[in-house]
Amino acid sequence: MRLAVASLLDPASVAQRDALLRVGGWEDAGTFAGQSALRRGDLVLVTIPDLHLYHDHVDREAEAALGEKPEVVVFLSKHRSESGTPSLTVHPIGNFGAADYGGANGTLVPTAPALMTEVLRAVHREAHGLPYAVTFEATHHGPLLETPAFFLEAGSTEKEWRDPAAAETLARALLEAGPKTDPVAVGIGGGHYVPRLTDLALSREIVFGHLVAGYAVPHLIGPMIDRVIACTPGARLVYFHRKGLEKKALRELEPAFEARGLRSVHEDDLARLPPEQSY
Repeated sequence: MRLAVASLLDPASVAQRDALLRVGGWEDAGTFAGQSALRRGDLVLVTIPDLHLYHDHVDREAEAALGEKPEVVVFLSKHRSESGTPSLTVHPIGNFGAADYGGANGTLVPTAPALMTEVLRAVHREAHGLPYAVTFEATHHGPLLETPAFFLEAGSTEKEWRDPAAAETLARALLEAGPKTDPVAVGIGGGHYVPRLTDLALSREIVFGHLVAGYAVPHLIGPMIDRVIACTPGARLVYFHRKGLEKKALRELEPAFEARGLRSVHEDDLARLPPEQSY
């Protein structure tokens, strides 16, 4: 079961939920948090009354209420940025440092590398012709849960939150995306939108779990490196955006990851996606 979680306090989340429902084919799946749960194939859609950033352990609640443990949780959400750039984003969850927006200090949530990356690719394809940037974001914010999870977001202002075209693009991408078997990697370096890692995911045979922006690199010491790897299931590779990292950090981190069994790769080490899969 894939679990999609919408929040009534988030207008973009509600817009995505409504776009999913307009597709049709949903069946009753019981009750969750006082609202109807609906099922379409392996996707179950639930709605919570509070904000998902602070709604911990929704996976446990789903198992208790619906009698089935989700394999992955996708949070439907708004995206906000100071630039106001229209954006459709996908990102993993957790806090390398302080938990300013949900979750817990220094705590990461497991990722779903194959599905998360394929959703990004599907969003990129579905958004063709729309005035939206499509991008990963680095790992950030809550909530806490034990199941692999990621956020699917529309932003960056209220106009985009309520835009039916944006919501329908994300809904179609979520419904059509299926996990691929590309090599799994941790991505490190660059700004919050990790553009280099986004470009690789859209052009090369690689799927990403946790994405560590340059500002979070100082937290990558000892146990946090172990957590990043443990919360990126199947990780065998690490990709460093070398131009987005200080040389000292790269010299320290590359051997630290390799000592833990992750091979550091360059773009040329990665096969290109087949033409029918590249976006």
